[in-house]
Amino acid sequence: MLTGKDIRAARKARGLNQTELGKLVGCGRHTVSYWENKTRLSRRCACADICEALGLAKRLLADWSWFRDHQQEAIDRRVEAELQRAREAEERRKATRRVPCGAKTRKGHPCRALSEPGKRRCRFHGGKSTGPRTEAGRKQIAEAQRRRWAAYRGQNNRD
Repeated sequence: MLTGKDIRAARKARGLNQTELGKLVGCGRHTVSYWENKTRLSRRCACADICEALGLAKRLLADWSWFRDHQQEAIDRRVEAELQRAREAEERRKATRRVPCGAKTRKGHPCRALSEPGKRRCRFHGGKSTGPRTEAGRKQIAEAQRRRWAAYRGQNNRD
């Protein structure tokens, strides 16, 4: 791994000070100082130019290929996690989506009310109703309806 100490050693071996190296590369003394004080070097423009001027470019590229592969794996993992979070958010949004009901009203027009979250009908046209879910529940509802109709017929026959 190439470090700032390697740049400093190569600069001193060539008999250059930071200002001379900066002029040679086309940057300032502070930039050279910045890269010499780094513990790990990334392949940025100024760093690459400094390493190339000092003959360290091949070593930087070799180190960078390992770093790039390692970095790409981390980026791929983060992107995949972000995509998974986006998919889950879309599923949650679809589960609570409200669409126009569309059932026919008494006048024959389509209902314009929004459905209950995650359902296809509004609260007036069955969106709130859960209905019987078991066979025993269906039988119980059917019996209750029979009793209601019998009571209704009995009231109308008395009149």
